[in-house]
Amino acid sequence: MAKGYVLVIDIGSSKLRALRAGLGVNNTFIVKGSAEIEYDGYYEGRFLNEDNIGNLLQGLISELDYDIAHDNKKIYIGVPAEFSSVVCTTASYNLGDRRKIKKSDIDNLFYTAGERAKGENVEIVSVNPISYRLDEGRSTISPIGEQATSISAELSIVYAVKKFIEIFNNIVASLGFESVEYISEPLAEGLFVISKEEREDLNMIINVGDLTTNISFVKGEGLASLASFSIGGGHITNDLSEAFDLSLAEADRLKRQIVLSLKGKNNDCYELTTDLGKVVRIPMTTANDVVASRIEIIASAVSQCVQLFSSQYIPYLPVYLTGAGVSRIHGGRDYLAKCLGRNISYGVPPLPGKDKPQKASFYSLVAVALERV
Repeated sequence: MAKGYVLVIDIGSSKLRALRAGLGVNNTFIVKGSAEIEYDGYYEGRFLNEDNIGNLLQGLISELDYDIAHDNKKIYIGVPAEFSSVVCTTASYNLGDRRKIKKSDIDNLFYTAGERAKGENVEIVSVNPISYRLDEGRSTISPIGEQATSISAELSIVYAVKKFIEIFNNIVASLGFESVEYISEPLAEGLFVISKEEREDLNMIINVGDLTTNISFVKGEGLASLASFSIGGGHITNDLSEAFDLSLAEADRLKRQIVLSLKGKNNDCYELTTDLGKVVRIPMTTANDVVASRIEIIASAVSQCVQLFSSQYIPYLPVYLTGAGVSRIHGGRDYLAKCLGRNISYGVPPLPGKDKPQKASFYSLVAVALERV
């Protein structure tokens, strides 16, 4: 593979995705190939069929026509929120005499914090700054080149469950790769879809996937907090299936018809073509209520995550919605916003033609990987 191209794997809650890409003009991506496959996924931090993941990844990589023997022998793997945790800490570094801060000073600060934060059942994925403070108390997010005698930082340390790392280290080695780098998916998403200027203040991302939802609080270059729970768009599909005695495929097609902003009358219905080709009528009001009820449950869990992060109400907290679980439901974002009592914007990749919330996490991983080539 040409120099500068990367192979990235996204470990979704219901799909595995692979993409090989390079950097184009104006920070666009040149996509050489992509592939995805459904799998059993994970639930509450455990893979449901761990033994099959290696074969599935091998199939995805073959589908990309990727030759490990001749192409880049490094692979990048995203670490989902359900296998992650975040700890915020402070660290200080004495520069001695007053002088300009160098990159090596920041590296020393990060190294000291990382060594102090090592854990038994986790691996450190990244150490990132939320904010810096110079000796006279002045805050900054870009300290290099500033004059100071000492520097302190509020740092965000992202951990991955050691078991997750072990699983994929073994798979990568068996496939013939020489190295692997792990990228925090929620951190990558926060840094990619929210501008640096906006990140000077606190932001929140709600990523609703198929089986999981994760809540990221993003500030500076790091995560101020991270939470996840095992409810997602797949639960909405299942609710519709049970409510109207539909197959999951039929329920998914119905979900794509739902328009939550419509206030149907008693006789208003959605017309659904069943798997056998028969057209059935589904009461609009009832179907909308089923979907709304599950979104209310998601919103309640999100509110609890916010309260755990801060006991005080944060009035002007910008909120972004990513993932396909709610964003692809017509009126889903607006109903979630109503339930939370906050304005919600879509979090999208800043890429022409790829600016969809369901693509945010995947392309964020690619963006980080390309920065590290």
